[in-house]
Amino acid sequence: MNTKTSPATLAFEFLRREAENLTPAQYLVKFNQLKLEFADLMELTSLELREEISHAYSLGIH
Repeated sequence: MNTKTSPATLAFEFLRREAENLTPAQYLVKFNQLKLEFADLMELTSLELREEISHAYSLGIH
């Protein structure tokens, strides 16, 4: 059993919960974009991740 969460799994789960109706092509584009973003976030240290969250919060992105 694999207990490590992959960027692809996170992207899929994120899109699965979205209410937005996407065409298959839009879905694939968004999936690949999210997969890259999750991979980048997973590479951050806890301090860097806190800084990213703080920055997003200051921009009004939660």
